[in-house]
Amino acid sequence: MNPSVSIIVPCFNQAEYLEDCLESAYNQTKPAHEIIVINDGSTDNSLEIAERYMFKEFPLIESPVKVISQTNKGLPSARNTGIMAATGTYILPLDADDMLMETAIEKIAFTISQTNADIVAPSFKEFGKSDRTVIVQPFTMNDMMQNNRMGYFSAVRRSALVEVGGYSPRMIYGWEDYHLWFDLLARNKTCVLIQEPLVRYRVKEKSMITDANAHASELTKQIKKDFPNLPWPK
Repeated sequence: MNPSVSIIVPCFNQAEYLEDCLESAYNQTKPAHEIIVINDGSTDNSLEIAERYMFKEFPLIESPVKVISQTNKGLPSARNTGIMAATGTYILPLDADDMLMETAIEKIAFTISQTNADIVAPSFKEFGKSDRTVIVQPFTMNDMMQNNRMGYFSAVRRSALVEVGGYSPRMIYGWEDYHLWFDLLARNKTCVLIQEPLVRYRVKEKSMITDANAHASELTKQIKKDFPNLPWPK
């Protein structure tokens, strides 16, 4: 089995970081199948930076970089646009302010070829306002119901994402990846963890996760509403 991995990069006003993100996606020891940037209504020069990469020479990439522009619809919609445009067998979401380690695609693809897992979740290293290294640990569904156990940048089989309809637009404040894990795991999709950091996750003073955590009670309520058959703790 030789899995092909599509990297999808949603971007809303992340021009300051986008170049570093795309360079990390291109400079892989095993090239991605393709890199798709979804410009989600940016008002800075994110689109200009992304389009510049359409014309740079990256001879090892099997498919050229694609840039898709849409009006601002938020992260779930932008990722779903990328999923529908992708031609790889697996999707690796990468936010425009984060970066991949240079062996990320190689090691994720190797793990897929060895396990045929539906989800491959790598460990990660924080940078910016934090320098913590997070090693993903085995978990049960009960553990997942306590808090999220995987990074958003886990590679997921594209057909599984299409089966569940991608990311939920109901998660308007964030945690869309957390919601997705319940959708996939409730359908018995298989998951394998990589206990080596393959992603550099930027920690900022204020970011989307900060906003999401501020709405934790509303987001938790939405997840419980969407998955009522799980044994949620009282």
